[in-house]
Amino acid sequence: MYEHWPWFRENIDLIAMILSKTDFSISKNYDELLVEKTPELISIGNECRAKLVQTRQSIIDVSGSKEFAGPHIQLLRASSKIRNPYVDPINCVQAELLKEIRSMGEDETLSPEMREIKNIRRDALLVSIQGIAQGMRNSG
Repeated sequence: MYEHWPWFRENIDLIAMILSKTDFSISKNYDELLVEKTPELISIGNECRAKLVQTRQSIIDVSGSKEFAGPHIQLLRASSKIRNPYVDPINCVQAELLKEIRSMGEDETLSPEMREIKNIRRDALLVSIQGIAQGMRNSG
């Protein structure tokens, strides 16, 4: 199907491109900072990362490529080399912002000053979301 059906090939290649943007260390950082340390919740993150490995292997199996990113590997590597030094730190800042916002509690219980600080953190969080979204685009 991959060789003879262009629609199928394009979908598999799109999935490969998306998978090439995934980063285990970023995922693990979010887990360590934001996930409650219960065996059940920790296992969810580990299971997601294991499924990612399985999906990457499935892409290799279906496409017959040696790497899961397939024929676009050189472009994706070049794009990642440019993008990651900027996007990775934003991911780290975003996780820290989420941790701070969560630790501040409910707005109703905060003093006006702390509410303002929390609002500033929320604004920074929105900027980090936009920054990551722009950085992960497919232009390279």
